[in-house]
Amino acid sequence: METTKLQLRQIYEDLIPVLDHQRYGAEYANSLFKGPWGALLFMFYYEQYVDTSADHAAGLLEKLYAAYTPEEGTNYSFCSGHTGPYWLLEHLSRRQFLDMDLEELAGDFVTATIAHSNLNLQWRNFDFLHGSIGMCNFLLPFAARHDVRKHLSDCVDHLLAASKLTPKGRSLPIFYTHDKPVGEYVDAFSLAHGSCAALILLTKIYAAGISKNTCELLVTECMAFILNNKLAPVPDELNALYPAILDGKYASNNSRLAWCYGDLNVAWTLWYCGGVFNNAAWKKEALDIMHYNIRRNTYEAAGVLDSCLCHGISGIAAFYRKFWFETGDPAFHECAEYWYGKAASEITFNDELNKHGILVWRGKDKDWCYSWDLLDGGAGVGLALMSRLHEKPLTWDECFLLS
Repeated sequence: METTKLQLRQIYEDLIPVLDHQRYGAEYANSLFKGPWGALLFMFYYEQYVDTSADHAAGLLEKLYAAYTPEEGTNYSFCSGHTGPYWLLEHLSRRQFLDMDLEELAGDFVTATIAHSNLNLQWRNFDFLHGSIGMCNFLLPFAARHDVRKHLSDCVDHLLAASKLTPKGRSLPIFYTHDKPVGEYVDAFSLAHGSCAALILLTKIYAAGISKNTCELLVTECMAFILNNKLAPVPDELNALYPAILDGKYASNNSRLAWCYGDLNVAWTLWYCGGVFNNAAWKKEALDIMHYNIRRNTYEAAGVLDSCLCHGISGIAAFYRKFWFETGDPAFHECAEYWYGKAASEITFNDELNKHGILVWRGKDKDWCYSWDLLDGGAGVGLALMSRLHEKPLTWDECFLLS
């Protein structure tokens, strides 16, 4: 574990000049997942749970917030827009990292978020990272407000209107494919962009006492659709149990292990919703999925190339650590440790002062590069590794719908 602590220190020290000297583009200046706000999330957790003598996060937050202009621009997406920074402030306040009056600070901002979320509902942009689901997830802690409760109820109604009854259950085709000349809405079993995020949001809205009947109907019937799309295991192969995207264009059983799409998404959705709705069958299937995928323990079988949180090794480790926290099953602990070890072995920094983060894969036919952010880079890998050091769950993963 000393190696892990050293690597966390390296990530922490690597992020300080990024934030202090604003070494990030204007495109991501307001971004939680791809910009400085996600790096701050790592830094606050590092100072609370790894090295209490470190003391840079609060000062860097003050500097960043002083330059922040939430009244400018129309991007309110959770990934790269204004709800990301405000989510961070609310999270740090609620988790007692900071002492601030969020009700006063966020009052007008919550009103603006409702307006932008309404526009996205009208555009049928439900996406968690880029659309209304992410905005509504941000709004949930403010559900005591009448306007927030009404908007969350409206979101439930829009999801119901977008759904379709099929012989397999209720389809929820909210993932928009960007095929030219015209895309289409399809089902995607995804936390980043599809129905897994929607079902977790609906379950949270249900738990808040809002539109309970409609929420329960949607979760129950949409979960049946997911379960009825389970794939048959292929003899002598380690194929995925669930497709990632139901667009009919790709081999469904090639779905990789990742936070963004696929089997681990389905497992967590079944587990989380099964807990709230007291559905033992859903929880059993979740555990079966997790046990099955332990065997996909090579890079090729898992479909991974680097250590990032979104679609890499540390994301797999974070899921298995989460299920170990939930169940105490030693098989999940062992699997998490296996992938943590792989993630740690992949951490590489560059000696050039203008390059920050760890080496990550940018996609087919693209060069590998250094990335420090929450979704694809060092800050996210660091948070995943941080959970390795603790016997109780750390709640940084709320922004990934895992808490």
